[in-house]
Amino acid sequence: MARTVLLVEDEDQVLRLIVKVLEMRGYSVLTADTSVKALVLSGAHPGTIDLLLTDVELDQTMSGHELAMLLRRTRPEMRVLYTSGYPLDCCVDHGGDRIRKEIQELMATFMPKPFTPSVLTENVRRAIEELPA
Repeated sequence: MARTVLLVEDEDQVLRLIVKVLEMRGYSVLTADTSVKALVLSGAHPGTIDLLLTDVELDQTMSGHELAMLLRRTRPEMRVLYTSGYPLDCCVDHGGDRIRKEIQELMATFMPKPFTPSVLTENVRRAIEELPA
């Protein structure tokens, strides 16, 4: 059974590349380019979402961390993999400190941009298989 990843990325080229890489590796990928679309998509998806792969800095509505907290209310088993082109220290306004705490508590992990396809797939695999539900 394919694992399902909810990908939230506002850069179209990055989104398409991630989808291509993950689908080639057998993952089912749901895509959203805003936090609101991700919430709607999650609410409409009848199956399990194994992983939220989200940029730390999303849009004016909410950060990736705020999105993860909302989604975990209805999907507590969902793992989270944050990504950003900035170090977490620079993401204070977008939940960097809270994300760091999640990582320490093994509730999430972080992958800096840019990344290679092999780094992407390894981080997705590890997040799904090694983070506790």
